[in-house]
Amino acid sequence: MVKILIFSKNALENGRGGEISYIELAVGLKQYYNVSIIDTNILLSKELLSKDVIQTRLNGVKKIGRIHFATIKILNRVITIPYPGEIIKLYKKIKKYDIIYTSLGNIKINILLILFSLLNRRIKFVIRYNKPLSSEKFLSLYNIKIILSILFFSIFKRNFYHHTLSKTVKKFLSKFYKHDKVIHIIHGIDLSKYKDNGFKLKTQNLLKFIYIGYLDDVHKGIGVLANSIDELLKENNNLNIFFEFCGMGPLDSRIKDLEKKYPNFVKFHGYVSNELISNYYKKGDVFLFTSRAEPFPRSLMEALGAGLIIISNKTIGSIELLKGQEFAFFLKNLSTKSIKKKILEVYSIWIQNRKKFNELKNNAKNYVFENYSFNRELEMFRRFVESISINIKK
Repeated sequence: MVKILIFSKNALENGRGGEISYIELAVGLKQYYNVSIIDTNILLSKELLSKDVIQTRLNGVKKIGRIHFATIKILNRVITIPYPGEIIKLYKKIKKYDIIYTSLGNIKINILLILFSLLNRRIKFVIRYNKPLSSEKFLSLYNIKIILSILFFSIFKRNFYHHTLSKTVKKFLSKFYKHDKVIHIIHGIDLSKYKDNGFKLKTQNLLKFIYIGYLDDVHKGIGVLANSIDELLKENNNLNIFFEFCGMGPLDSRIKDLEKKYPNFVKFHGYVSNELISNYYKKGDVFLFTSRAEPFPRSLMEALGAGLIIISNKTIGSIELLKGQEFAFFLKNLSTKSIKKKILEVYSIWIQNRKKFNELKNNAKNYVFENYSFNRELEMFRRFVESISINIKK
């Protein structure tokens, strides 16, 4: 039986979309293969998943330990360096497996993977691209890391495959890697919690907008969104609307201030666990997506699963996922003016044509159920594993 090791470059306790998707994939693949998972001690912020919750969610998938990194803080940057002994420990674990699945990480880990591939030509490495391939600043450290990583993998390419969630990213990476080494597999979600329409949770006389995710402005545009809602409610105090926020981050104080200022229009729930988040989606009518750059956002699929209309900024992932769909209202740009305009546009449809509004919501739900279920992702991944495992020499 093919042995697969899923390597999370951050601690599973981070509990973000990436860590959760690793766990879900491991559990799904366990039906067909010998699957294990390993992570690191790198915690990006507050611990969101306890060890007991992780163990329960893994549902029998073996966690074979973790790799420890030293953490050094220089000015405002946190630098992580693997202990020398941990590098040896990681290789000893990796060489027992046929396929290593991980994501494009920092240069240090990418170089380690290349080194391991040279030491053991039998192992196949699959690199997932789940972050933007560039930031807005061309010469940023982030962009330099991405460019160097792609360069290294294009030189040492024999045993590497590249998994993209987006067709756009696949097209881009095909310029650097052989076509058969770049694989597009959709990112699906577990839709079992979204089968019902959640009508019992909805308030019919209020149009509910909801944001779910990390609360920062650099990546998620929360500062712009908060300012937009502030201005909108100053100018319109007679609208039957309500805004809810779920998440945590450096701008949570900004959302708390907004809640204090407009207690009848804004509610901040703070962090909500993944087990409960579907109920918050279901209470809403419209999902607010203001990320500045995302390759394929999981939150959009969850919102669609709950039957929410989407107001979205234009990113690679949101355009690919939502382009041409009537239930998606794209912002002209990420600005206060554009966000206010789209909120009022959707509100006008809700007031004037409730039948059309409900049709849009049903279409949103049907769309994600037909195209982006986890079962479909799992089947595509299984076919991919079968295709590359033929060439694995024991």
